[in-house]
Amino acid sequence: MTSVLSRLCLVLLLAATTAHAWNRPEMSSYGAAYQGPEQLQVQVAHNKADNQAVIKIRGINHPLDGHVFWAKVTYQHRQGAGYPDRVLYTDESIKDEGKRAVLFIQGSSGTLYLPNFRNQLRVEIPVHYNWEASIEMLPEHILTDYERQIGAIK
Repeated sequence: MTSVLSRLCLVLLLAATTAHAWNRPEMSSYGAAYQGPEQLQVQVAHNKADNQAVIKIRGINHPLDGHVFWAKVTYQHRQGAGYPDRVLYTDESIKDEGKRAVLFIQGSSGTLYLPNFRNQLRVEIPVHYNWEASIEMLPEHILTDYERQIGAIK
């Protein structure tokens, strides 16, 4: 009896730890969308703490089309400036810098760095802020897409 009870407790303990593996962060109210060449769109939604963001890339013939990644947000300030001069988004899940997507935003434009695009190891794709797409974007929906991608929800 104690063996059965021990096993049951172990199963419940394991189930409880896997159920809480992902803690859904609180997201900011608004996001930003950037348009690139052809149909490329990059959607960015920060968490409330403003130190992480989910980024969705779509509209491009690349393996990352439709991919959502969790990125570290780094603000770069000019000396004496209160507002960040540049924002860097880095996908920390991929350790090799040459293989991860990185986004730089400066003002209303930026650069998306993609690995292995059109027979090049790493390309720089210019992107520009898109107001219409930004007002339609819902940060919670991008986070839900990320959760589906990592298997946190079905």
